[in-house]
Amino acid sequence: MMSGFDSRDKVEEEVAAWLEKRVSVGRYLHSLGVREAVTGLAQKYGVDPRPLRLAALFHDCMRELSGPELLALAAKWSVKVRDVDRQAPVLLHARLAAELARREFRLADPRMVSAIEYHTTGNRGMSLSDKLFFIADHIEPGRDHPLVLKLRLAAYEDVDRAVLESIRMSERHLRSAGAVIDPETIRLKQHLQENMGGAGSGNGA
Repeated sequence: MMSGFDSRDKVEEEVAAWLEKRVSVGRYLHSLGVREAVTGLAQKYGVDPRPLRLAALFHDCMRELSGPELLALAAKWSVKVRDVDRQAPVLLHARLAAELARREFRLADPRMVSAIEYHTTGNRGMSLSDKLFFIADHIEPGRDHPLVLKLRLAAYEDVDRAVLESIRMSERHLRSAGAVIDPETIRLKQHLQENMGGAGSGNGA
């Protein structure tokens, strides 16, 4: 087991090596892409990139588990399961990834944990770090959908607008697939829409 952030570069290397063995090649490359994207955003907005770089390596480490596996692990680890999680167990992967980082690696930097937990659904109380990570998951270099260039530009101009556009794109995708939209994501979208244009809407913490 690892002992925390005594040697951050070494820890990051060890987590990356662990992740490469745990997930598919595509998932691993996506995680490295998120790490790259969030590093650039953190530097742009003056945020410490180190906990976010680790979050990138952990955030999807549970993404390839089946629904029953996610639900069983949540029960084993006493992770809260909401009604929407039972409808769409994939939503559990973020909270379980954060729990794994704590249990197996003894890594619990609040900035890392929060970024992991909110990277899929978002939350109205998101910090600037959380928002940057949320965006990075949508704009990492491996993303090639038609609107990603617009979103990448927005990410470096107005954080809240980029989060809102990320949510809208996700909603379109989920609706077309007939998938569940997390109520927390809907609340976040409404919150952003109500506050866009207010003081600090671009870079609010």
